[in-house]
Amino acid sequence: MARGLTPSQARDYRADGCLHPLDALGGAEVARYRAALDATEARLGGSLMAIDRKYRGNLHIMCRWMDELARTPAILDAVESLLGPNLLLYTTRFFIKEPRSDGIAAWHQDCTYFGLRPFDHVTAWVALSDVTEQAGPVEFAVGSHIRGALQQKSGLIKNSVNTAGQIIVEHFDRSEIARAILKPGQFSLHHTCVVHQSRPNESDTRRIGIALSYIPTHTRYIGRRRMPAALVRGEDRHGHFDLQPRPVEDFGTDEMARHDTTFRAYIDSFYEQLGEAEKDLPEEAAAGLVY
Repeated sequence: MARGLTPSQARDYRADGCLHPLDALGGAEVARYRAALDATEARLGGSLMAIDRKYRGNLHIMCRWMDELARTPAILDAVESLLGPNLLLYTTRFFIKEPRSDGIAAWHQDCTYFGLRPFDHVTAWVALSDVTEQAGPVEFAVGSHIRGALQQKSGLIKNSVNTAGQIIVEHFDRSEIARAILKPGQFSLHHTCVVHQSRPNESDTRRIGIALSYIPTHTRYIGRRRMPAALVRGEDRHGHFDLQPRPVEDFGTDEMARHDTTFRAYIDSFYEQLGEAEKDLPEEAAAGLVY
């Protein structure tokens, strides 16, 4: 059986900045991961979107099921087709929208706050629920990654599922929009510079997505500190990141401490990169912007 993307799929991804749908998990696997998510939320005391924000990200550091999901062979095979055989998992993050909820992601790019160069960063967005037109799927401005990083401003979107509440504040081509309609167990791929958004969940079911961010080992972090990452395939001959071990015990003492340390590192990095991105933006950059 063929592994990874076909040459045609890889060309489409490079031209469009996104690719979907792709298959990763069978029905039994989806059910198992949904049960694990339910158990995790019960253990932590509520929806990952409503409790301490640190638990929305990097659960692969402290939960074996998330570490396993992020290493799903079909996902890594697809990413390897684009980035090569030596892969790091930089972050994992949940994007859950409750039924009939108004959470959105305005038009934005991922590259702004990650601090990674070059922009060889691919996100696999994995669905653990039906992501229908009504559920608020991710929408991509096809080909928008070609221009690289655009001006983006934070704090403008009040009901944003993104921490920064950010939106692109300069023109970009949105003449062709691709919507990632996914079944449970399917995933999309998108480039770190592709502009994307998602609308409210107008369905009667929970929309559950997990963003898995992968980079090749040659990638560098441009901020003031070293950053953590997990080696998920191949070998790391560059040593640009502090490699994190796989969790041995769910919510173990070491795992929880490591997750706390990782959260602080990413928060420090996030605000550093946000400040750098916006330091030269004029105050009126978003004047009159209506979303």
